[in-house]
Amino acid sequence: MTALEEFGKWCLKELRGENIGNDLDGGAAQDKAEELGLLIRVTVTEPCGDRCFCADYDDFPTECLRLVKEAA
Repeated sequence: MTALEEFGKWCLKELRGENIGNDLDGGAAQDKAEELGLLIRVTVTEPCGDRCFCADYDDFPTECLRLVKEAA
């Protein structure tokens, strides 16, 4: 099973378990994607573009989560 398939399976299990009828927790999903190697942390010293979310949450330098090229 690929990491992306594993992530999809994890999402479905999260939504069908105790969390049934609720939204998927974004932080938990992000952590799982990072654990599976779908996201990587990159140190950045400036905003990566007009829609840079890192600039809203922390001062630079900071870590930015990015999609691994194989998962994109």
